[in-house]
Amino acid sequence: MDLTGYLKDPIIFTADTPPDFVSRKIHVEEHQFVFVRIDEQIYAVKSFSILLALQSRPDHPWTISEFVTSPALHVLPFEDLTLHVLEVLSEEVSLVHHAGKLQYFQREDFLLTQISEPNADIAWLRNLFASIPKGLMIVDLHYAVMNSNKEAQRMLRLSEKDLPQIRLNELFGNRYFQHVQQTLTPLLNQVVSTANTRLAVLVDFVPLISNQTMTGFALVIQDLPSVESMAMELDAVKEVNQDLEAILSTIYDEIIVVDSEGKLLRASDHFIAGNWDVAPHQLIGQHIFRQNACVELLGNVFKEVKRNKKKTSLLHNAAECPFLCVGNPVFTDKGKLDRVVIASRDLTEVSRLERELEETRQQSESYRQELARLQSRITQSQGSSPVYASPRMHNVIREAERVAQFSATVLLTGESGSGKEVIANTIHSLSDRRDQPFIKINCAAIPGHLLESELFGYEKGAFSGAKQEGKKGLFMKAHHGTLFLDEISELPFETQSKLLRAIQEREVYPVGATVPVTFDVRIIAAANRSLTDLVANGKFREDLYYRINVFPIEVPPLRTRTEDVALLANHFLFQFNQMYQRNLRLSRSAIELMEAYEFPGNVRELQNIIQRMAIKNDGDLIDDGVVRSILMKDEPTTSKKGLSRFTQVIPLKDAMVQVEQELVALAVKKFGTTTQAARALGISQSSVSRKYNRLKNDMDSDSRDDVYRTE
Repeated sequence: MDLTGYLKDPIIFTADTPPDFVSRKIHVEEHQFVFVRIDEQIYAVKSFSILLALQSRPDHPWTISEFVTSPALHVLPFEDLTLHVLEVLSEEVSLVHHAGKLQYFQREDFLLTQISEPNADIAWLRNLFASIPKGLMIVDLHYAVMNSNKEAQRMLRLSEKDLPQIRLNELFGNRYFQHVQQTLTPLLNQVVSTANTRLAVLVDFVPLISNQTMTGFALVIQDLPSVESMAMELDAVKEVNQDLEAILSTIYDEIIVVDSEGKLLRASDHFIAGNWDVAPHQLIGQHIFRQNACVELLGNVFKEVKRNKKKTSLLHNAAECPFLCVGNPVFTDKGKLDRVVIASRDLTEVSRLERELEETRQQSESYRQELARLQSRITQSQGSSPVYASPRMHNVIREAERVAQFSATVLLTGESGSGKEVIANTIHSLSDRRDQPFIKINCAAIPGHLLESELFGYEKGAFSGAKQEGKKGLFMKAHHGTLFLDEISELPFETQSKLLRAIQEREVYPVGATVPVTFDVRIIAAANRSLTDLVANGKFREDLYYRINVFPIEVPPLRTRTEDVALLANHFLFQFNQMYQRNLRLSRSAIELMEAYEFPGNVRELQNIIQRMAIKNDGDLIDDGVVRSILMKDEPTTSKKGLSRFTQVIPLKDAMVQVEQELVALAVKKFGTTTQAARALGISQSSVSRKYNRLKNDMDSDSRDDVYRTE
């Protein structure tokens, strides 16, 4: 037999080769099959199945090994093919050693070489040719049909009497035949519409070469609906298998599936190491209970299920590896035991999780008790306590409690409205100075020329307009207590040096005085601007910065502690209700909406918003609509996105045509075939095909090629 004209050099990939690289290689070399080498074995993969999968699911993370669905191929010596005829006919493609290298040919090529030669000894092969479920045709160089099977005639709607008169270039056009004749290479997977019926079929055009001369064409024809049906069925099976694998990989328990004889069919990725000598997925296809590859308990569960034909549970109480096994029988339609699914759970892990849960509960209880203790101490000293639930604020309060036991200067930093004054109050309330004055001053609220006299006081007659009896400064008013310098970053530069001396020497000179006055004051400073940046820009004294930055505490913004939003909102609403004898409350959706808001004004903004919502709300329940109108400034306007399709008024009929074209193109692009696109659009396949063909005429040549392959 002369097959040398049909032998091709195979494209061989490995299991790690990306499918998109395979796809590009297929388009360049037009091979109907590619090959995958896995563990020294070679497997054949249909190019069409790869292209179809990549087009229908372009974002899916495929690997080339997933397309391997048939057993490994045996490499045959080319000279011994006559001894392996049945083996060749049983495979769609065969690998052979020829002329010192590896090559391959397709079953159709083998059959065509036999049929194209009159030989009485292969009548059985001619019958086989006629029964193949693909259309096969032998065509001469004048495009006349020399031989054809019934399946090809059925697909092309031709009768036996039509064959002598028909010329296939009239049916398929000249382009495909001329390409094959000029290049002497096969043209595979071509979607062709016949001229007589407008039916679409998938055709392989293969040159017939004898003694290096082309003598005709071999056509392999497939019915597109049947190809599409097989591809869809294959996709469905793959999707189910992927879903099953995903489910098994996410289940915590060890899952194995065995048949009625104990042969392992499937195993989950997760398994209990103490149950197996080797990983169970390495034992697929083996009778695991006969060779004692697993612990005895699994075998006992299988035996009990097989004997009783019902669900069975057994417990292994060994201290080193306690686990529970549950076996479930699976029956055929006739009630015969078909499979047994065995789930095993490691109770050691469950016990560990229970211990960790108990430890977490104890830590939470300890946290709750500590929080209650802190709030109780603060409440006893200042009549109220900070409202918080977040771990970040709990850490801030703990820092405040820690520094309150000492007289060290504290620097509070954080955004405006985040609650620095509340923390300053807390530090004073928890300290030994709680019964002494707590004096607050906003350095930004007092003009610079008056700030010195406010801080240090003045003697009588110190300047014109001064009180006759003089005035005691805030440092002296806070003697034995706490002085809170809010917004210290706004302190005039000339006053900063005097404040530095006062803090450092613990004495001040009132304006107009010649004798210093000593004091004992705890200093707490607060800044909502970066003092380090001000120091770098020469706007804040570096020595003063280091003098007040003895114990820094950063108060986090409200957007980073959303756990506090609900508590603070209800706290402020409660205060409003108490003040105005109202009974307002917040809905769950309103609170969720506030928790999603960033609150650039922090707690102060939240307090103002609660008062505004309380005033604007009509009933007792404040719902998300009121919150949205305030936070998001929501107005009942039409979304701009909905109006962006058209920039000018056009006839409604033209607009409907444009929308229809966009939907048809989108559906075909998404689903890959006109049949699936039609199902999604709710119209017939012929309508989609007609509309899409009309749309293709307006596209450039590159787009047309993409569409041709997609269909």
